[in-house]
Amino acid sequence: MRLRRLMSLIASNLRVAWLRAVLATVGIVVGTGLLTFFLGMGQGLREKVLEKIFPVNQLELEARAVQIFGTEQVLGQEPLDEARVRQVAAMPGVLRAFGKQKSSFPARLWGGKELLGYNLFTEAFFDGVPAATLRSELEAFEDVAAKRKSQPGRKTARCEVDLDCPAGMGCQDGQCAPIVWADRFTESADVVLPCSAGDPCPARLTCSDGRCADASAKTAPLRCLLPAAADTGRDLQFDLEVGVLAERCASAGGWCGTANTTCGEGRYCAADNPDSRVGWCESPLPAVLNPLLLEVFNSDMARSLGAAPIGSLAVLYGVRFHVALGDSYFSKDADKARQQFKQAQVVGFSRKAPELGVALPREVVRHFNARLKGPAAAAAYDAILLDTASNEKVPYVIVEAEKLGLQLSRKSRAARTFGTVVLVTSLALMLLAAVVLLVAGVQIAQTFAMLVHERRREIAVLRALGAARLDVAILVLGEAAAIGVCGGLVGALSAYGIAGAVDLAASRWLADVPLVPHGFFVFPPWSLPLAVTVAVACTILGALGPARRAMRLDPAAVLAEG
Repeated sequence: MRLRRLMSLIASNLRVAWLRAVLATVGIVVGTGLLTFFLGMGQGLREKVLEKIFPVNQLELEARAVQIFGTEQVLGQEPLDEARVRQVAAMPGVLRAFGKQKSSFPARLWGGKELLGYNLFTEAFFDGVPAATLRSELEAFEDVAAKRKSQPGRKTARCEVDLDCPAGMGCQDGQCAPIVWADRFTESADVVLPCSAGDPCPARLTCSDGRCADASAKTAPLRCLLPAAADTGRDLQFDLEVGVLAERCASAGGWCGTANTTCGEGRYCAADNPDSRVGWCESPLPAVLNPLLLEVFNSDMARSLGAAPIGSLAVLYGVRFHVALGDSYFSKDADKARQQFKQAQVVGFSRKAPELGVALPREVVRHFNARLKGPAAAAAYDAILLDTASNEKVPYVIVEAEKLGLQLSRKSRAARTFGTVVLVTSLALMLLAAVVLLVAGVQIAQTFAMLVHERRREIAVLRALGAARLDVAILVLGEAAAIGVCGGLVGALSAYGIAGAVDLAASRWLADVPLVPHGFFVFPPWSLPLAVTVAVACTILGALGPARRAMRLDPAAVLAEG
């Protein structure tokens, strides 16, 4: 039978029995709609919730702990040093591994006046993270590729300061060039690390003239001098931009300022300690924040502070704040001679950064751990960050890590638990959709069994006119496939519409709830073809039995009945 003739017969038969066709389609619509809806919900929870809070294919390991009186204690474990990091990096399925060190010293920070009109004050917590672990994520949040495409890398107009350049560009070596904030998060940031005799310095640096210095460097940082607070009428803790270059005064045996010569664009004078007016010209500490902070602020803190919500992460790039290292609002302060006030500047966002803290270059945190809490505080890492080749490799990596006496950190354990809950829930809901489709298949079988019985004479006439048995079977299965295509399309489109309505309602009613995503559903491109394919498969399977009975009808016996 020709395809055109077959399609015409299928359409004619469905038109005649349209009511039964519609009733048979209902189960398929409900089943494929549920399947598509739950598929989009599971994918949305993974992409918009799980991966938003916990980065994909990333784990954080720490030394195995035991429960003692309800608290976790690490007993007799090898330290997490570079040797342990190399062991982890060598495990099958691990692409790279890095040590992370948290701040163990007291600190506080304040800032936000340029955004809010007043400063916020809080205790500070830092994670020392290698710059290499954040590079790709910093570039993704900043969209460096788009920036370089719209602003070619070649330098353009002449300039003296950043304000001479167009938006998105800064002054570099006297010429305007695109600002790439991700480039500023480096271990070798332009930051002076103060030291005293016996203080450890980062690799390749030695303590010289009160700072960790590179003996091979061609130029040395410039000394600067802060005026007395009485001379300015301002609290120097809140105005670290002031300061002039300093030089030795032979007559006084100390330091004096060089008139009208400041540290330069984008740099400031960081005093050696709170009681000193002498310091070093340096750039702010490069700081990375977790993007969840913005959501927490907009959904919760902004209202309580009476502040306007911050529109986007882009507003925060370049924002500066002050940190007091060794000083605290709550705990015991470090020796004042070792304290230091510094500036920090937001240069990017990463989900690896602490949710309620700041990520700094690891060597900076290690140095101040040693300076303020002693060398033992900087001897080992607190955790090991690793990237796996794929999600499928994660279970095997965890097993290998346990053999080394390591365990998932609390954050990674939460990620695994949440991921398992999402997976099990999604599978259970899809099983429900499969049960509905099974019932729909049974309904299809009953419907077509009745249709074949009612059309016995019609089928007998077709056979008598020369139609083969296979033609009759194809006709029945074609009608079932047409019902499946229509049911699959209607079911999937209905799921899309309901999901859109749920997302719209959530954005309206849950806008003030912290960490609620902008939508709960993500439909893969293949969700519509999948819905149609499953629907057609169910209807054809349901119609196989009736199609076989139609093939076996004896035309002579059926026509003789009349």
